[in-house]
Amino acid sequence: MPRFTLFLIIFGLQAATAFGQSVFAPLNADYYHLIDRYEIKSGKNAPGYQSMIKPYLRKNIIQLLDSVSADQYRLLSEVDKFNFQYLRDDSWEWSPSTTTADSDKPVLKHLYRKKNDLYSVVNEDVELHVNPVFYGMVGGGQDAYKYSYINTRGIEIRGSIGRKLGFYTYFSENQMRLPGYFQERIQNFNAVPSEAAWKIFRSNNTAQFPYETSSDFFTARGYITFDPIKQINLQFGHDKVFIGNGFRSMILSDNSGPYLFLKLTTKIGPFQYVNLFSELNNQQDTLLTYGTLPAKKFMAMHHLGLNIGKHLNIGVFETIIHSRDKTQGYFDLGYLNPVIFYRAIEAQKYSADNSLLGMDARYNFLKQFQIYGQINLDEFNLQKLREEKGWWGNKIGYQLGVKYIDAFDVDNLDIQLELNGARPYTYQHVSDRTNFVSSNQSLAHPFGGNFREFVTTVRYQPLPRLNITGIFVGAHYGLDLQGRNYGGNPLLSYNNRPADREFHNSIGQGVGTNLMYFEAAATYQVRHNVFLDFRQVFRQQNSILDQFDRNTVFSSFSIRVNTAQRSLAY
Repeated sequence: MPRFTLFLIIFGLQAATAFGQSVFAPLNADYYHLIDRYEIKSGKNAPGYQSMIKPYLRKNIIQLLDSVSADQYRLLSEVDKFNFQYLRDDSWEWSPSTTTADSDKPVLKHLYRKKNDLYSVVNEDVELHVNPVFYGMVGGGQDAYKYSYINTRGIEIRGSIGRKLGFYTYFSENQMRLPGYFQERIQNFNAVPSEAAWKIFRSNNTAQFPYETSSDFFTARGYITFDPIKQINLQFGHDKVFIGNGFRSMILSDNSGPYLFLKLTTKIGPFQYVNLFSELNNQQDTLLTYGTLPAKKFMAMHHLGLNIGKHLNIGVFETIIHSRDKTQGYFDLGYLNPVIFYRAIEAQKYSADNSLLGMDARYNFLKQFQIYGQINLDEFNLQKLREEKGWWGNKIGYQLGVKYIDAFDVDNLDIQLELNGARPYTYQHVSDRTNFVSSNQSLAHPFGGNFREFVTTVRYQPLPRLNITGIFVGAHYGLDLQGRNYGGNPLLSYNNRPADREFHNSIGQGVGTNLMYFEAAATYQVRHNVFLDFRQVFRQQNSILDQFDRNTVFSSFSIRVNTAQRSLAY
């Protein structure tokens, strides 16, 4: 894998011509909602990308804004015009005519000459943007510690060399203690949601910060990107990829920590073909000690998307999770073939690799609506399905959702409804070397399998700088009891399921549990990418066994600079 990657990088650097090179806008639900909103309002598919695959290149975001005609722009609300300018200012290097990005009062002549950059340089040789990262949060309430907090400090650097090689790096140091259910999840999975390696925060004040309640971790992302030819973009580094248009993804999400990957995106006419080759962290069970490397496994995925007309996009995908020993070279080179069916290679090798396949679709219409969906077949037997006996091996994940932009003709009121579900044992496999997991966390939905979920998101922007968001999650799932594997935990092997779990499997089996989660948030943008947040969370978990019941009421206030809100919807 390293030799192959090095070859591609060298080849790409030699082949690169004068194509302007962009980096990707980091994943951020609030930010990407704006972009997707304007694709829907435009009444046609985005000209430079397909929205199934996130993140998007910054130059393609500007290309979407540029595709809006002057007549369409005049009809936008004042809030939308503010958002347009915000997106332009955030990627001002790709919008040369933008002057609003210029700061009225630079600091010490060289700092904040642009509103969104602490320091920036753009010339023929280099483009450089340097920004601080900060996330300070304090909170408390029921099922929350007296000193609940997030403490994040870091730096973000992006740019390009000679407009041919793009680069991005993000690094932050974090200490965190959140409500009891969140900390319980960390302990149960030995993982901080959306992060990689972590440790217990060792404070000198153990009375206020007990060891078992606080987490300490680094967040590190970084990659290079370039276009070896006009039709192909190559990205190599540590980051995340999200597939889908939903609040969740049943195919590949940002739920796990960053991982090493090589991604090739090929665009030819209405087709977009993405190859993703990833090295995943197989760490499980115990915290690692220095000098002990976690076992590795690998993922090969390809996704083919097709725009049909102006409104419809459909895609098909295939994924293989595998692990080889040292004598076999770890990564199976057969899966590097970018134009072959992985399932055929798996069969030829007589392997027991984990194969997933399925499709997704998205349809925009009336400049106000989007319908989207996904289906993920982890394993599937049509004959068994027709027998309707609940065979354990029919492991299926699904999603169906709708977005309503400017709902009920109220400007900047957006509503999203989404149904997600996965049958028991979905994403599990014979061992931790082939399950759909990285850094102890599901690569798709955070609940794993054995659940059904309904999500409602309401976003309202009454003023240009003020956003009000409501998130409701209602879910039904089955928990494990006394070591019995009922199919919800993706870390477990499906070979360890109870003997009576061959048939009659259904969603919610095990310890049936209902979850009600509600979050209300008000966010005010003080200046470019500087946000003040107030969040109120109500969470209720009720089970057929009282020992799993948990009620949470949590209030928090935060200041964020150049970073997204941390999700609490678990």
